[in-house]
Amino acid sequence: MKKPCEKPMKMLKLEALSRRLSPNHPKQKKITNDYRKIRTGFNGESSIGKELKELSKKYQVFHDLRLSRDESSFFQMDFLIVSTNCCIIIEVKNFAGLLYFDRTYPQLIRTKDGQEQAYLDPLIQVDVQKSRLINWLNFHKFPLLPIETLIANANSNTIIKTTPGHASIFKQITGKETLISKIQTLDKKYPSAQLTQRQRNKLSNTFLQKNTPHNPDILKWYQISETDLLKSVHCPECSILQMQRHWGKWTCAHCSYSSKDAHIQTLRDYALLIRPKITNKQARLFLQIESIDIMQRILSTMELPYTGQYKNREYNLDGLFHE
Repeated sequence: MKKPCEKPMKMLKLEALSRRLSPNHPKQKKITNDYRKIRTGFNGESSIGKELKELSKKYQVFHDLRLSRDESSFFQMDFLIVSTNCCIIIEVKNFAGLLYFDRTYPQLIRTKDGQEQAYLDPLIQVDVQKSRLINWLNFHKFPLLPIETLIANANSNTIIKTTPGHASIFKQITGKETLISKIQTLDKKYPSAQLTQRQRNKLSNTFLQKNTPHNPDILKWYQISETDLLKSVHCPECSILQMQRHWGKWTCAHCSYSSKDAHIQTLRDYALLIRPKITNKQARLFLQIESIDIMQRILSTMELPYTGQYKNREYNLDGLFHE
């Protein structure tokens, strides 16, 4: 894959926020529900991504591209597949139950456990993505490729129906089992290459350069104060925030689990929730360490890039997400 499946930044931030708030915090329930929705979607995309790994090198696969023509109005695609002949946009759904594609009043209706819920029609979603991708290609002066669209359902147990007389929409809907053959069939519709290999490589590099992941200020998003965040080092074993530093390692006061590098996830939490740079003083407060020297040794051992000297030194935490 040119851009493999990775957890979106909002999902990482929700994970960090959930463990840094008291279970009784008034926003905890909404955060948990929002996280479950994102996790379900990501699990579906990961499942489809595993299938797409089986595609030959003829195809370049991008997961979760978020592009904009003017840096203000973004559009996002779950997967974009590029060959020299065409592009294929894939919108992933991971719904259990019965899915009914209502063509009378275009919408998707899911029925599960006797409850109906309406969603935006994914066929409309991919049409909008297609239109915006065409505009994006024109803006960046790339040859206009034929663009096809697919809806990929990641849940193999889902039943899919549509309004009588509209069975043709199933040409655009696929499950995991038929995904690869559908892609290959679409690609064969365009036997003539529209791009040279050099042009396709340039296009792929531009996709990666222009990709702008959604990265919300999560505290502002949920109107949560920084003072609400729980401090201390998070235990990887029992998830309790009760680890203490002794003799070069962290020990959990709750379950006695010990670790030499448990502070790394805590510093990631700080970067996700507060800011991507940290001073010795800020790190001591967040990790609940009293000693300046111990904190300095921890930060120095991590070999983080920094700016400034002595007590004004700020360490950049971005590298903690690219190990």
